[in-house]
Amino acid sequence: MSTYYAYQSLYAFYNNLGEGGTVASKLPTPDLKWETNLNLNVGLEFAILNNRIKGNVEYFQRKSQDLLFDMPLAPSLGFSGFQANIGELKNTGFEFSLFTTPIKTKDFEWNVDLNLSTLNNKITKLPKGSIVSGTKLLQVGGSIYDFFIPEWAGVDPNNGNPLWKTITTDANGNTVEGTTSEYAKATKTLQGSSLPKVLGGLTTSLAYKNFDFSTLVTFSIGGKILDTDYTMIMHNGSAAGRAWSSEMLNRWTPENPYTDVPALSTTTNNWTSASSRFLYSGTYARVKNMSLGYTLPTEYFERWGVKKFRLYVQGENLLTFYKHKGMDPEQTLDGTTYYRYPAMRTITFGLQATL
Repeated sequence: MSTYYAYQSLYAFYNNLGEGGTVASKLPTPDLKWETNLNLNVGLEFAILNNRIKGNVEYFQRKSQDLLFDMPLAPSLGFSGFQANIGELKNTGFEFSLFTTPIKTKDFEWNVDLNLSTLNNKITKLPKGSIVSGTKLLQVGGSIYDFFIPEWAGVDPNNGNPLWKTITTDANGNTVEGTTSEYAKATKTLQGSSLPKVLGGLTTSLAYKNFDFSTLVTFSIGGKILDTDYTMIMHNGSAAGRAWSSEMLNRWTPENPYTDVPALSTTTNNWTSASSRFLYSGTYARVKNMSLGYTLPTEYFERWGVKKFRLYVQGENLLTFYKHKGMDPEQTLDGTTYYRYPAMRTITFGLQATL
């Protein structure tokens, strides 16, 4: 609720040894104002061969100014930050749609439709050089979807400790790369973007006399996903009673020193913290919808006032083609999982009556 009263300084009540008091919980931001968006859309529509092939191409650009964001403050000031209009973004991209009818006869018709879209995100203004926001790095020229996390360097074969990459500068100004088993000392670097290169869908439909069939395949190419849910079953033994991934069977032991899974320990070693170890490709394809139907001859139902009577079976999320098991690749653009329910596979039988 504090977001709606951002212009006010807010206070919280506390009890200290039986004595009540108030403590400032949020700084006032009286200069806060609305965000501004400037939109540009340019498109072209086309159709040839008596509309057997038609489609459209569109370019869009959206400039967002005075964006609301938390301006970070030094912890010594007692506040982690305050809301301010501190940034500008530019989103650009293309959308392409194509509708075709390869075959059309008296009894048979085949349609194929394709749609594609791209999205580029660029930060054009910030009040300071860069801002680290969770697993992302915000900087002018970059994107709000750029992962900024340590790079995984494997497991130390000598003792089974996790390793992350470090980048330092020596006395001569030379860059020195190394590794560390302490997560807090690991160097965060840019590890790619969660934005896919292309999003799209392919629809095909067939109709033969009273039968009809259609299917929709959606897909995403490029981008990365940080699977923070998977880490819940990749603990090193410090979370007693929690389930384990079968990958833990390949953990480090003196007999199995060359592996990508650290040794078990009752001491937390932070190996499941955000790093490139749990960053996976976001490329996937999914049979989103498929249906088969049959329309009964109309003469059987005209006397009852029914124009159309159709029997059908329909399936949703029937197949998913994705390399990383256990995760639904259809995530938000942020690219970080958070206990999101996977798409359910459903099969439906039904009747449709048109009066």
